[in-house]
Amino acid sequence: TQAPTVTATEGGTMTVFYPVYNEGEGFCTNDPPADHGLSSLNGIVTSATNAECCTKHFSWQKSGFCFSQMANPPTQAPTVTATEAGTLTVFYPVYGEGEGFCTNDPPADHGLSSLN
Repeated sequence: TQAPTVTATEGGTMTVFYPVYNEGEGFCTNDPPADHGLSSLNGIVTSATNAECCTKHFSWQKSGFCFSQMANPPTQAPTVTATEAGTLTVFYPVYGEGEGFCTNDPPADHGLSSLN
């Protein structure tokens, strides 16, 4: 596989995410380095995704600030209602005879009234 590029794309964002350390809370971004006072990303460990970058560089944050800066940040309390596609935003185990499995189908599909 090819290494990701670290130059800005036409949309003005990078194909990799990198950490930005500032006073107090840091975050990850795929903005061009110059937007954050950097001349390049040489020597900076990059990640393929924003979540990977936050986990790698800011796992110590109790506030979750890095993750909160994401366009679609993860939540500690995912919804358990059906989405437009008819699936849930969480997975749960279905136990049956023999092998069990995990699914994000609506609970009614497996004879359950809810996930509570």
